[in-house]
Amino acid sequence: MRWVEATVRKVAPSFGGLPTFCEDSDALMDIPEIREALREAAMTIGEWDGEPGSLVALKCLRPDERPLLIVREASRRHIVEACLVDYQWVSIAISDIMPRFNIELVKSVPTHQWDKLFELHGTLRYPLNLRDTALLVARTVYGVDTLAIKYGMGWLRVLSCLACGDDTLPLPVAREVAQAVDWPRDFSAAAAVEALQSPAVARTLLLAKAANDPTAVDDAGPFVVTIATVLRESRQMPTDVPGASVDLLALWAEQCNRPSDVLQFGLTYAAAAVRGGVSLEVKQEVNALFYQWLQQHYALLLSAPNPETLRLPRLLDKLDAEYQGDKLLLLIIDSLSLRAWEVVRQRWIDDGTIGTADTRAAFAILPTITSLSRRAIFEGKSPNRFSDTIHSVRLERQLWTARYPSGDYHTTTEHLGIQDSFARSRNRICVVDVTWDKRGHSIDPRLDSIESAADVWADKTELRGIIRTGLQHGYRVVITADHGQVECRGTGRPNVGILSEERSKRVMIFEDEAVCNAHASSTAQPFHPSNLPTRVWPLFAMGTSSFDLEGVESVSHGGLTLDEVLVPVAEVSA
Repeated sequence: MRWVEATVRKVAPSFGGLPTFCEDSDALMDIPEIREALREAAMTIGEWDGEPGSLVALKCLRPDERPLLIVREASRRHIVEACLVDYQWVSIAISDIMPRFNIELVKSVPTHQWDKLFELHGTLRYPLNLRDTALLVARTVYGVDTLAIKYGMGWLRVLSCLACGDDTLPLPVAREVAQAVDWPRDFSAAAAVEALQSPAVARTLLLAKAANDPTAVDDAGPFVVTIATVLRESRQMPTDVPGASVDLLALWAEQCNRPSDVLQFGLTYAAAAVRGGVSLEVKQEVNALFYQWLQQHYALLLSAPNPETLRLPRLLDKLDAEYQGDKLLLLIIDSLSLRAWEVVRQRWIDDGTIGTADTRAAFAILPTITSLSRRAIFEGKSPNRFSDTIHSVRLERQLWTARYPSGDYHTTTEHLGIQDSFARSRNRICVVDVTWDKRGHSIDPRLDSIESAADVWADKTELRGIIRTGLQHGYRVVITADHGQVECRGTGRPNVGILSEERSKRVMIFEDEAVCNAHASSTAQPFHPSNLPTRVWPLFAMGTSSFDLEGVESVSHGGLTLDEVLVPVAEVSA
């Protein structure tokens, strides 16, 4: 990647034997592609804590050593000057790589598109403001031309392209495109922003257009016709699957009192759902019972001393106690529900990736969103005790290495880093995967299912090779998740509050309790767990509804269903 090469050229020294201190205001050093490129340049990446004592080891480096230390406080450079004679001090930011673009917009674009941005930036002669940057990026990177949308059925063609892909427009780009176009009278600018960001919304709007004006859709192009036809036909397919699902209601009534009983019930529920023996009606009834149980017992659950009740904030303590001196490889798969894991587990057993899997269930943090539930794993405590630092990959890495000085944190694309950790026999290795979460958000429940998508993902994911290598190097391999996911249908959302995340529409967050309670309805209920900060008041979408445009069908998370709250903790072996 050319933008990666340009960044590394600015940071990497031409020879070894001296440390490099890097002011990294935009967290570029946490991007996996950058870290991998620096490793290829024979650099080791760390952080300087700002203390003079940690500089002693940098005074006498071998010629082949090239340490890069990320600096948090540039004001402490005088300490380095006083302690070291030979060193390199650099600063790196997005404004150094693409200064003619609006920086905040660049940050919103996924890094796998940055090479296109970098090439485009090289053709510019003068800086662009936010609007001009957004429209240029929309046209050249995403193929969304506002001029083409204005004429004929161009907007339908844009929606049809977005409907079948995962790579939708970033929010700042979507907003500027929506404001630059006069949309059809039955298509508001707010809906346009939603559609440009969400394949699920784009598919729903195409379906509505096909139902209201079939001729217009026919004239928009063959692909639009295909999408609309498939969606129309899928509406006629039965959604309920007959089976022994009524037994789940009886099982809940008989057994589900203690938290450990609920965890065991979750495993039974997931296995039955994968076999096709749980109807939509029973799923809704079971989840209504589960919501009532959470209201009554969640506060007690948080403080219960029972070690058999797994909770994500205490997961690392539990694993440390169980594995002690054994080497541990922890794989955290974003959004992996018990249902999805059941499919993945069977696929990996069938193809020989693993031999067995000992699976337990654990309670995620509420709301079931990444910034709370995944962070709770690394913090080892509840959200009301989190630090003021904003959640990020950098923070997760810092928390992991602070807890395990002889451990490493990686994402799945950091191949060299993972190999290096195995080769150095690091005692605690954490690998975070977000590819399944991205795949899940692109599922249309009318055309696909979580189970079928999980089966395909399990066959292609790079985690298979990581697991095999970990087992070969003598690691205990544990797989878990920060939260699950569930199929949901949009019922609209209040024009207040904020969605928890751009693509998580099962919960809205308010800063005031009274305002949150004022928006309660049959499909939206406030619930404030005692372990949340006082300025975080969640409004949860009930059942399988979502705070999305009316009728939009998607897969998301953030809510209170069994599929979202219960996650797997599975040790796999060869």
